[in-house]
Amino acid sequence: LNGCECEPYLTADHKVLLEFADDIIFGLKAILKTTGAGKGIIVIEDNKQDAIELMQEKVADIGNMEVFVARTKYPQGAEKTLIKRVMGRKVPSGGLPADVGVIVDNISTVKAISDAIQKGMPLIERVTTITGEKIKNPGNFIIKIGTSVRDLIDYCGGFTDDDVLVKMGGPMMGFPLNTLDVPMMKGSNGIIAIDTDETKEQPCIKCGRCVDVCPMELSPLYFVKYAKEENWQGMKDMSVMDCVECRGCQYICSSKIPIINSIKAGKNAVRGMK
Repeated sequence: LNGCECEPYLTADHKVLLEFADDIIFGLKAILKTTGAGKGIIVIEDNKQDAIELMQEKVADIGNMEVFVARTKYPQGAEKTLIKRVMGRKVPSGGLPADVGVIVDNISTVKAISDAIQKGMPLIERVTTITGEKIKNPGNFIIKIGTSVRDLIDYCGGFTDDDVLVKMGGPMMGFPLNTLDVPMMKGSNGIIAIDTDETKEQPCIKCGRCVDVCPMELSPLYFVKYAKEENWQGMKDMSVMDCVECRGCQYICSSKIPIINSIKAGKNAVRGMK
């Protein structure tokens, strides 16, 4: 179970672990029974000590479950990174976790499984973080899927000022919203309101910092070059499909190049290739 909060700012999974611990255990038991997996491992980062202690207490008398404490590090929530860290197994390029005998589920997913079995409740709600320095009253809330982002922000007291950038998701992998009149979806784990981004793109200086931080050991600077040339085969050969879009490369980029835009264009083109 992926109990590593996938991004800075967001604390929804942490809150679910604390408030619905018994549901998490029930859901994990259901997954183990359904899949025939030999062991259930709940991975929690070491900055969530209260959740670690609670879950360790819950699994103490269960022989096929354990809690794995991982060092807090972004983007540890990416499933391939998590598998390598916890199990020491490397998912092959283009492969799936099942190829190395692992299934990864998110904490909120397991809570939904428990709700479906114990309450007969379909996936109609989830815990979501509404936060950021521009939100007056941030917090975690159980929301109905389909709720308007505008209604959620109004419920939190609105913005502290008008100079604000709203993203669905976290600061790294989240995407900017051009309008607040959009619904929350089943994967909407957060809404953040932060300062607007005024950075300007500069030419690549080939510093290699994007290569240094890539958790998938890719070379993101080539993706920008190949995207401009529309060299989609080159992007495929450089394993663009293995990118988890963590935006670490874009965050660290000295020239502030929107690398993820090139990666997404490349992925779409590769998917369309025959």
